[in-house]
Amino acid sequence: MAEGEAITREALFQALCEQWQYTEDAIAAVGEHFDKPAHDGWTVGDIFRHLTAISHRESAAVRAMLATGEYEIPGDDANEVEVEKFRSLDYKMLRIELNTAHGVVWMYVQRFSDEDLAQTYKLMGNDWTLGQVLGVVARHEADHVAVALNAAGVPESAVVPVETAHRWT
Repeated sequence: MAEGEAITREALFQALCEQWQYTEDAIAAVGEHFDKPAHDGWTVGDIFRHLTAISHRESAAVRAMLATGEYEIPGDDANEVEVEKFRSLDYKMLRIELNTAHGVVWMYVQRFSDEDLAQTYKLMGNDWTLGQVLGVVARHEADHVAVALNAAGVPESAVVPVETAHRWT
């Protein structure tokens, strides 16, 4: 939460880029295991579709938070609708889609200064800095990637750098 030292712009960008690259490389690593059951009725691929949907809406969610003072988290029904939007994409195309979505977020967060990142907003009823909110989104992505890798039976060591339109690290 908002207590403690604020994350710097440089540290946030490094953390985001490392997570984004790992997620995109993990999609390639799970590859043909996209249809394996994973969690709460979702497949491995659905987990990555969920992460893609989040990335697509992240800039709008942050803009809304800046306007209202609170970060809104969609419910399970909205998550299902968003996952369905990307259902037709195989792992190769979804990786490209996610790379594009990450790029949109990257372009948006570039405008934030250290001071902007230290501003507080509400998330789940608590005060969080903008930097912390963006960090929570990255940790959420990391948690889902771990679940997907486990469900696919793919060890972390199998996640290796692959060619992408934009390498984040």
